[in-house]
Amino acid sequence: MSRELRLLLFLAAWIGIVYAYILFFTSNGGKTSLTTNSNLTNSSATNVSLKSLPQLSPFEELEKISYFSNVIYTNSLELVLDSFSFRNIKFEYKGRKYELLGPDCVIPPFAIAASDVFSFTNSFTKFLAFSPNGITKIKTSEGNLFEISRKVVFVSNYIFELEIRVKNLQRKPVVFNGFSLAFSGPLGPNADDPDFAYLYLKSGYIDKVSGGIVETLTTSIFTGTEKFAIKDSTSIAGVWLANSYEFVSLIPEEGEFRAEFLAVDTKHGYNKVVSLRATSSVLEANDSKTYRVKVFLGPKKSDVIEALGVKALYGLEDGGVLKPIYAILSWLLDLFYGLIGNWGLVVIAVSVVIKLLLEPLSIKAAISMKRFQLIAPKIKEIQQKYRNDPKKMNAEMAELYKTYGANPASGCLPLLLQIPIFIAFYGVLISFIELSGQSFLWIRDLTKPDTILYIKAFEGLIILPTSINLLPIIMTVLSIIQTAISSAKVQTEQTITMWLIPIIFMFIFWNLPSALVLYWTVQNLLSLIEQYIINKTLKY
Repeated sequence: MSRELRLLLFLAAWIGIVYAYILFFTSNGGKTSLTTNSNLTNSSATNVSLKSLPQLSPFEELEKISYFSNVIYTNSLELVLDSFSFRNIKFEYKGRKYELLGPDCVIPPFAIAASDVFSFTNSFTKFLAFSPNGITKIKTSEGNLFEISRKVVFVSNYIFELEIRVKNLQRKPVVFNGFSLAFSGPLGPNADDPDFAYLYLKSGYIDKVSGGIVETLTTSIFTGTEKFAIKDSTSIAGVWLANSYEFVSLIPEEGEFRAEFLAVDTKHGYNKVVSLRATSSVLEANDSKTYRVKVFLGPKKSDVIEALGVKALYGLEDGGVLKPIYAILSWLLDLFYGLIGNWGLVVIAVSVVIKLLLEPLSIKAAISMKRFQLIAPKIKEIQQKYRNDPKKMNAEMAELYKTYGANPASGCLPLLLQIPIFIAFYGVLISFIELSGQSFLWIRDLTKPDTILYIKAFEGLIILPTSINLLPIIMTVLSIIQTAISSAKVQTEQTITMWLIPIIFMFIFWNLPSALVLYWTVQNLLSLIEQYIINKTLKY
C-alpha cells in the first residue's frame, strides 16, 4: 500500500469518526413541513395505536377566570406563573440568567389539559385556566363536576414541585379520566433563533427498572424521526427534555402517570413535546385525589446535575468515554476565564495549552516528515533500481529511513492524539452555556458560525453556502500556507493529497461553532510557525 493511499485512508477514517460522532451523538433535526395527527399512526415508536387510546371527555369551566400573571423569584429560578401555565422560566447560573422555557413553546410550559399529548397541536386544544388562588371548577360532557387545584412548592435550587388535587363534587362515585401535564421545546438559550432552536433537542424517559435515561423520538438515517412514543406507568420513573445546554425533567412523586412523546416537524427542525398523562381513576363522592410531580431544571452542567441528587439524571451529562477529557477542558476554560475574563481569549489560551502539551510529539513528527520529504528523491531512486526485487527494495528503504531518522507514519501520531481531544472539545464547546451569546472580535456568538454575510439567493442550493463565514477561510489559508512551506522544493506522490486536506477541512468546519474553529485556527497558526522554524533549521 502506497504512502499516499495510507494517508487518504487515515483522512477518511478521521472524517468518518467526526461525522459519526455528530450523526449518532447529536441531533440536527429535519427540514420539512408541520406534522399533523393524521400521520402519527405510521410511527414505529410503539406498538400502541393512537386510535386504541380512550377518547377523553371535553369539559367546560363553571366559573369565568380572569387572566392573571405573577412573577415568582427564588435563589436560582424566576418563574412567571399565569392562569394557564408558566409563561416564562429562567434560571441563574454563575451570576448570569438564562431562559429555559418561554412563551414561544408549542405547549405552554406545564399547562394542564384534559386531552392527551397527541391532540396538543390541534388549535382547539383547551388548557385549564386557574384563578390566582390556584383553583378551577370544570364540568365534563357527562355532567360530572370536578374541582382542580394547582399548587407550586419550591424545594431547593433548580427544583420545585407541582401539586395537582382533583376533587369529585358529585354525590356519587365518578370516573376521572385524568389530565396531561406537558412541556415542549424549544429550550434556551437559542430558542429565538430558528436555525439553532431545535439543534440537539432530545426527549426521553427515566427507566423504572434500570434507573437510566432512555431517549425517544430518535432520528435514524434509515427510518427518519419517530413521530410519537408512549410508555406506560410501569416503565417510567420520569420524563425529560434537553438540548446541549439545558434540561428539564419531571419525576412523579404521587399518582400514576404514563409518558407520551410527540415530534412536531417544523421547517427548521423537529420540536419535541413531552407529557405526563395521569391515568384514569374512580373518585368516591366528595373524595379527592392528589398528584405530585417534582420538576428538575437548569443548565446541563455536572455540578448542577450531581447536586440535584437524582442519579438517573447523571445520564444527561455529556462525555461518555471521553468524560475525563471533558472535565479537564471544562476546568481549563473556567480557570482561564477567571484569569482573563474574555471567552474568545480563553479559547485561544486553551488552544495554546493543548498545543504545548502535544508539542514534543508534534515537533518529532514534523522533523521526521520533513526528513522523509527531503529523501523522497532517494526513495524514488531505490524504487526504480529494485522494482523487480521487492524484498531488496524494502530492505534498502528501511535502511534509508534508519540512516536519516525518517518515519513515514510518524506524521499521523499527533493527528491521532488530536482526534479524541477534538471530539471532546467539540462536545464541551457546544454544551458550555457560558459561551452562549459571548462575542469576540467580529464573532457575535462563539457557539455559532461567525457569519459575516448571508446570501439569500443561495437558499435551497446544496452546493453553495448561504453564509460567508470568515474564520474557516482564515483557518484554511493558514493550512494552505503551512502545506506550501512543508512541501517547498519537494514534490512527492502525496503532494496532491496534502493540498486537498485544507479544502476538505474547510467544508467540515464551515458551520461548526466559531469557538471550535477558533481553536483549530490557533492550532494551524502555531503549526505554521513550528514548520517554518523546522524548515529553517533542518538542512541536508
